[in-house]
Amino acid sequence: MTTLATSPPAVDGTAPAGVAGATPVLASGRTVTLPDLPYRRLAGFALVGVAGLIAAFLAYLFLFTPLTASRSQAKLVASLKGHPLNVYQLVGGHAPAEGSAVAVLQIPALGLDKVVVQGTSAADLMGGPGLMPGTALPGTVGNAVVAARRVTFGGPFGSIGSLRAGQAIRVVDGVGTFTYKVVGSRTVGIGQRDVVVPTADNRLTLITSDSSLVAGGREVVVAKLVGRAIAVPGESAAVPGYDLALGGDAAAGGLVLLWSILTVVLLVAAAYLAWRTRRGWLVYFFTAPVVVLCGLFACQSLARALPATY
Repeated sequence: MTTLATSPPAVDGTAPAGVAGATPVLASGRTVTLPDLPYRRLAGFALVGVAGLIAAFLAYLFLFTPLTASRSQAKLVASLKGHPLNVYQLVGGHAPAEGSAVAVLQIPALGLDKVVVQGTSAADLMGGPGLMPGTALPGTVGNAVVAARRVTFGGPFGSIGSLRAGQAIRVVDGVGTFTYKVVGSRTVGIGQRDVVVPTADNRLTLITSDSSLVAGGREVVVAKLVGRAIAVPGESAAVPGYDLALGGDAAAGGLVLLWSILTVVLLVAAAYLAWRTRRGWLVYFFTAPVVVLCGLFACQSLARALPATY
């Protein structure tokens, strides 16, 4: 085993080995240079990275996602105006592709006027309210279930709990224009009877998260169809579990962790290179876009990992 020898105190007053700032010397007389890393500085950058990610998460969820939803709604409106036949195919019982426009939902009491998409996955509800696969098309026989987010992506259903009995809800789709009257609202907790099951009456069921902080159940508004329902042939298809559960993207949780760690590691590595090369402006100029991009991917993954109705 090679041993280290303690160098004697220098005449000029420098510290011996074992004291901060000293250079260890091997027994053979060969000098070993230990890197003098700025540990406190690197740890500070790591903490800044973590704090920056948290701030970026909040800014993305509450400031950026509403803009994303607004752009998606504009594209959906354009798809209805440019390709009306896609909607009118619903009359034949053919549901559009997942994420495509299927109807327009209007709630005057809330000032809500949104295009409804086909599907209720986390990705589908980023663009607006979604019609749950396997449920009735609004205006037809049975239970039409429409889900939407409460907080993020504009929170279109953030105020549905304020709806009162007798208030009107209007839906326009390929079958026609229909009016529903609200009969009540309630919160459905975990383990209680679900509200997405088929019903004997013709109704519209609106669903969102039951809380703006921690989602533990569903806030539900039920409205009954005014007038007769239209009989439309339906297609039998398997409904994905994530659509029924209204849960987040399971794979996105791991991606949040991956991109977050990569963002912090890149930030610390950039700080080390800046200290090592003494050219901080040049290092940060090239690494800043990569760090920001990784942080953006982390934010996007977080939005997909959250419950679909949050």
